[in-house]
Amino acid sequence: MINKVDTKKYFEIAETISDKVGDYLIGEFGDKKEIKRKEGNHFGINEDLVANSMYEDFLKAKTPDIGLYTEEGERNLENSLTWVIDPIEGTSNYSVGNPLFATQIGLLYNNEPLVSVVNAPALKQKFTARLDGGTFLNGKSVHPTPIDRIELALVDMGRGRTDRDKDWFCDVLSKISKKVRTTRSYGSTGLGICFAAAGITDIYINSGSQIYDYLPGSLIVREAGGVVLNLEGEVWKAGDSGFLATNKKLIDEVFKIIV
Repeated sequence: MINKVDTKKYFEIAETISDKVGDYLIGEFGDKKEIKRKEGNHFGINEDLVANSMYEDFLKAKTPDIGLYTEEGERNLENSLTWVIDPIEGTSNYSVGNPLFATQIGLLYNNEPLVSVVNAPALKQKFTARLDGGTFLNGKSVHPTPIDRIELALVDMGRGRTDRDKDWFCDVLSKISKKVRTTRSYGSTGLGICFAAAGITDIYINSGSQIYDYLPGSLIVREAGGVVLNLEGEVWKAGDSGFLATNKKLIDEVFKIIV
């Protein structure tokens, strides 16, 4: 039962390791990094691997019975409780000294997110949430945009790396940009979702990213009072490849525009 899971305990564990990894990433931040190609048209840097190992070593020691699903290492979703981790969310930004990156961790219980920490150390912004506990930015409660007119909206968009994802991005950008105030593509899925949760932007849209990109932010949006859908118009769940986040006033209109 979810109500028997000690979310306070696991939140403290998640926040502790997120802070440690954030400190490491800031210590290495600034110089241009050597980028290495991985499988599936993905790219990585050495700092990804080091940060991933920091998470795995810490969590295996603190929570040995909880599964791990990480971008750079173990991928096991078979446990009822699973840590989902992206050591650097926005690797391309980080690799060139762009501060729009984060390190993020979420805890899943039977496919439902319970705890999330998205830490953007170069921005000195840390987004946190616990199930039924609200969403916070540096300890202050935050909520999505209050606007109810699509023409006032600032939209952030992201995409995966396949040709299909790229075609989708161009198609949706063409549609949405005619209806809203302005668009951005900040290059960090996790941060983009959190910005929508906190009203820094008004809408976040993505197709083709992975569970470790979406999962921590999904809880942060919901606990802030926002709405998260997949691109079929259903409530987003772990494993869905499309993601739409905004407030309750805009969600229906945005969905009609992008499909």
